[in-house]
Amino acid sequence: MSRRTILALAVAIGLGCARPAAPPPRDLPRQVAVLPPGNHTGDPLLVSGASFFERYALRTDRVTVSDALAAEARLQLERRGFVPLPPETVEAATQGRAPGSTESAVDIARNGGLEGLVLWIDVRRWEADAPTHPAFVIVGLAAELIDVSSGRVRWHAERRPAPVATPGEVNVGDAYLTAAHKDVVEVLAPLGPERPAER
Repeated sequence: MSRRTILALAVAIGLGCARPAAPPPRDLPRQVAVLPPGNHTGDPLLVSGASFFERYALRTDRVTVSDALAAEARLQLERRGFVPLPPETVEAATQGRAPGSTESAVDIARNGGLEGLVLWIDVRRWEADAPTHPAFVIVGLAAELIDVSSGRVRWHAERRPAPVATPGEVNVGDAYLTAAHKDVVEVLAPLGPERPAER
């Protein structure tokens, strides 16, 4: 079998595994703090800044899949009519700590003085099919909108591990960015349609 045939089969199987998220409650607050996503893969999932050359010669900052997911989540929430808190505000409140569970997300938010809703993304699987020219990244994650005051999960979406196509990408870092964009768009789509950009 060719690699293209294998990719088509993997995508078809993955689509069969996807579970549609329930629509969110109508009374959700519009202000949301996007917490640093949890990473349960055992791999730092570096997008850039991983090599010796990047770190010491180019002084490239280390960027991870979690960073990309948080940035994309803020953008997608804003496009759906939410008001994400600035990343600097969330960074100061969380001190960069990523929750490992719903309960720790609530604790971190409360200890940092965050109010209203927080979005927590939990990365459970993230794996490229090849180190160069990856055709897809297998992604499994969950997302929750949590009310900080009550500790209640107001909305939940889960993506069982399935391939996300990354055609044309040459390296793993770029494939990870493509997968992060596609996956956040898919997972947050039930929160509402994208609004047209203001001119």
